[in-house]
Amino acid sequence: MIYILAGSDTKKISLYLKNLAKGQDIIRIDQKEVSREQILEYGYSNDLFGNTSLIVLVNVINEGGISLQAKDLLIMQESVNTFVFVEDRLKAVDEKKYKKFAIIESFEEKKSVQNPKINTFAIVDSFARRDKVATWVLYCEAIEKGTEPEALSGLLFWKIKTMILNGNRLFTKDELKHQSSSIVSLYHKSHRGECDFSIGLEQFILNSLSK
Repeated sequence: MIYILAGSDTKKISLYLKNLAKGQDIIRIDQKEVSREQILEYGYSNDLFGNTSLIVLVNVINEGGISLQAKDLLIMQESVNTFVFVEDRLKAVDEKKYKKFAIIESFEEKKSVQNPKINTFAIVDSFARRDKVATWVLYCEAIEKGTEPEALSGLLFWKIKTMILNGNRLFTKDELKHQSSSIVSLYHKSHRGECDFSIGLEQFILNSLSK
């Protein structure tokens, strides 16, 4: 039997090999040490006591410089031993060649995509300065990079409440009270499906800072 395990997720590959072995002897051969004759020797070998081995060939297809022919692969496929090629990657031409003789498994490591951190407090600070352009630009950037509008509305609501209590020479108390009730109303409307929260909050920012 022949297996090809390709990819960068070494943990999953190791686990797969462990499950394949099931008590067999594991013989690991790197590309620098391997030869076609050695591979075929394992292919022909037959232990008197019925013991079998798992022959692990590391990066032999990509970097070993060994050209295995169809007849060689047939010998390996029919051998009592199991052959496992572990490759960092498998070229399309090699996959086409080996798929007739081997079970090919892909183990690509999933890379988590992390969005750049956004300073959400800069949005509320620019709002408090009544800087319409800066607030709008920062808000659009935050939404584009995945910040939830609920989180931004919560910060704006907190900032407005703080300005109501402490005062702000750029806003009247009536303005701030109206903004506070508008954010609460927008929150409930969006959750009832009556509007898009991110668009509604953008309009709220533009309208609140338009004067």
